[in-house]
Amino acid sequence: MKQLVITTSYPASDADPSGHFVRTEARALARQGHEVHVVAPGGSPFDESTQDPAVASLHVHPAGGGALFGWPGAIDRARRSPARLLHALPFAVAARARASAIGPVDRAIAHWIVPSAVPLLLGFPAPLEVVGHGADVRLLCAMPAAARLFIVRSLLDRDASFRFAATTSLDALSRTLPAPLAARLERASRIEPVLLDLPDVTTRAHALRAALDPHPSADKLIVTAGRLVPGKRVDLAIEAATSASMSIVIVGDGPLRAELEALARARRTTAHFVGLVPRDEALAWIAAADVLLHASAEEAAPTVVREARALGVPVVACAAGDVAVWARHDPGLVVAPPDVQALSAALQAAAAART
Repeated sequence: MKQLVITTSYPASDADPSGHFVRTEARALARQGHEVHVVAPGGSPFDESTQDPAVASLHVHPAGGGALFGWPGAIDRARRSPARLLHALPFAVAARARASAIGPVDRAIAHWIVPSAVPLLLGFPAPLEVVGHGADVRLLCAMPAAARLFIVRSLLDRDASFRFAATTSLDALSRTLPAPLAARLERASRIEPVLLDLPDVTTRAHALRAALDPHPSADKLIVTAGRLVPGKRVDLAIEAATSASMSIVIVGDGPLRAELEALARARRTTAHFVGLVPRDEALAWIAAADVLLHASAEEAAPTVVREARALGVPVVACAAGDVAVWARHDPGLVVAPPDVQALSAALQAAAAART
């Protein structure tokens, strides 16, 4: 089958943390024998076959828009620099042109409801699958009702199928719709977390752990990974680590970094800010941890939690998205209230249980 993937997030290189889950899916489709064409932001093609000859049938077509689309996400980028929104229209025009040049396809997949499905693929002549990840669903729920109803109804009227990464995302969107439309959406939807592709980071994880200078009273290590923005509540993670007398490594970057570094100094917390690193390095830090702490307030199906569990690392998280549902079936995932003392106790228990 010839398949088209439209996405606003795809790694421009192995070091780019953006959209690795879209790349994992595209590579999986290519390995299954499909001819896969990905239209994504960027300025130059990324030859996937240099990494794996088995995916020679995967072709990436850059469509510009890199100033708006990319890590840490279009919403955050536009918030920091509204002028970046001017790149949306040229990207949309280029993406449609790339899709038309690819020619007829057997299936089109839109990663993100807005803008990949609507407007980019709304009138595209192919069976359409729409993938809702979380941020796009929250954006859709926040739109004026008329716009939201138009988008959902238009996609359903063209017989699109929906795939949501989290049950909570589908539920949240359904609650904003009239009952008949919500029922139609639910019949056209399924829940399927994104695919994971984890390299072997064992050796690097041991090296990272050995290179740390542990605090005399903190022989256990917490890692938190994500954007340094308010919704991720990294300040709460630092406070909890301080209370638990444990070291913490913060993987990621963002506008709150200086403020968070100042907080760690004020609390005399042993905190290591490693910044934005390639995905393999981020996974190695997670694998080096005694506990992953995920204090985020807004999530759908947080990939970092699933990655940590796949690496055998215990997780303490606040209830957001589908995390609480996962915890019912995974004793290595503990959900705690967004409270310093509760998180501290959960961290100490999780670290002790791993000893």
